[in-house]
Amino acid sequence: MIEFLKNTMSVYALFGSIGEHIPFKKKEKIGEANSEGAISLLHYRASVLVILTFSLLVTSTELIAGHDSIINCLHAGPIPEDVINNYCYIQGTFTIPIHYNQFQTINGKQYPSIGNVISSAGVGPYNAGRNADGSPITEVEVKAYYQWVPFMLFLQAVMFYVPHIIYKGVEGGKLKNILDGLNLWVIEDDKRVKKEDVLADYIVETKGYHCEWALQCLAAQFLYLVNVIGQIFFTDCFLGWEFTKYGVTAAFFTELDEEERIDPMSRVFPRVTKCTFQKYGPSGTIQNHDAQCVLPINIINEKIYVFLWFWFAILTVITLLNFIWSVGIVFTQKSRDTLIKRKLWINPNREKYRHKIDVCLITAHLDFGDWKLFYHILKNVDSITFAEFCQKLTERLQKLEEQKFGKSDTLPMKSLLAAVDEVKDNLNKVDSKDGDVLLPREDDDPDRLGFDGNYLKPKIESDI
Repeated sequence: MIEFLKNTMSVYALFGSIGEHIPFKKKEKIGEANSEGAISLLHYRASVLVILTFSLLVTSTELIAGHDSIINCLHAGPIPEDVINNYCYIQGTFTIPIHYNQFQTINGKQYPSIGNVISSAGVGPYNAGRNADGSPITEVEVKAYYQWVPFMLFLQAVMFYVPHIIYKGVEGGKLKNILDGLNLWVIEDDKRVKKEDVLADYIVETKGYHCEWALQCLAAQFLYLVNVIGQIFFTDCFLGWEFTKYGVTAAFFTELDEEERIDPMSRVFPRVTKCTFQKYGPSGTIQNHDAQCVLPINIINEKIYVFLWFWFAILTVITLLNFIWSVGIVFTQKSRDTLIKRKLWINPNREKYRHKIDVCLITAHLDFGDWKLFYHILKNVDSITFAEFCQKLTERLQKLEEQKFGKSDTLPMKSLLAAVDEVKDNLNKVDSKDGDVLLPREDDDPDRLGFDGNYLKPKIESDI
């Protein structure tokens, strides 16, 4: 009971120290601008908390074994129980591989020989001698990694948090600083407009200076994928190269008939093992004391690593897809127009901004570094604020175009819009027999948003 209370207090102390990284622990983190995305939360929050919980769970031996010992060895002889338990735990127990696939035939059908030839899977008689070349006559598998499970789980939790630290250092809080609270709705119009003006000026003035920052962020994001794949191979090495096929064999095991089952998890995390204790006898000769050890902690270990196998597999797939998506939207020109138009389309006041936002002008002035920053702005602000920001950015880019080409070389945008409206009015007055007429738009596809609600469509002959 005392051990249980100590472990409980350790859990409270640990979660109290990491509470500042949990969003529901600090109010100021709620709604904070985030450029990493939701998938990264599965790495540095969900994975870290789950693995830390597992690490604490495997140290709570009283909850599992009913006593404070992680191992309990049965033997016949004068050796004290504490001595044989400590020895077998430190030296590591072993199993005999030939006894994992032992069958006997009864009435023409094969059954596992547990209880007839062997006492447990991997535990049975063996020859401890050696061949002439020094190799053992009977091969054995030493199981000592269960001693290191809590430490390895803790190390894995730390490794899942490292990419987040690197990303935060590379990103440098740029998105949070330039948004200045625009990711949260600002009720005061004057205050919101002022922040949007500052943001639009920043995008125009720093145009072309974000390429290095964008590449560093993508590289830091790639570390999440490298880490989870590395964790799979790291765990596989730790468990004697059994982890990569562990989840598949465990899932296949549940599909077998009960009488045909030989638990594959018992080979990786055996619940019953063997241990040999050697000591000097009264006459100075070596005496071998054979012990059979029960490892109740492996009941928890096998469940933990089955969960981690599926968790790592799912996390690898979605992280890979997310990284491909991130690279695709940064370097694909067509995706820029589509994402901006879809964001503007969900704006309830989109009619107000039809002739005030030039999407093509915005995307034409953004290289991949500028676009990556612009995309994070798009993801973190609401549609109304985004439309207002795009309007101000369009105005500044139009002025930049006028300064670049000169007023004599190009007409101001207002004049162009007036000319376009005049052409539309003339087309609407054309008799239907003359060919094409300007008809109302029949679909509301945001991908075709101009921003203009009409388009040229041939008049059907039956309507003429």
